[in-house]
Amino acid sequence: MTTTKLKPCPFCGGEAQLRSQKIYGGESYWVLCRKCFSTQEPYHTKAVEAVAAWNRRYPVKGKGK
Repeated sequence: MTTTKLKPCPFCGGEAQLRSQKIYGGESYWVLCRKCFSTQEPYHTKAVEAVAAWNRRYPVKGKGK
């Protein structure tokens, strides 16, 4: 889908995963933390937009990279 690497979850430092679902004749993308299940809203129509939005979030001090 995209070659941009997802940053760790800003809340727990867990691994993030790009998810997608077909909705209303289109595709919807979002990122989900596999550890604490934190997610982002709103959902995006392009994978690169979802990844960029997730990566702009600020990490919790001492967590992630």
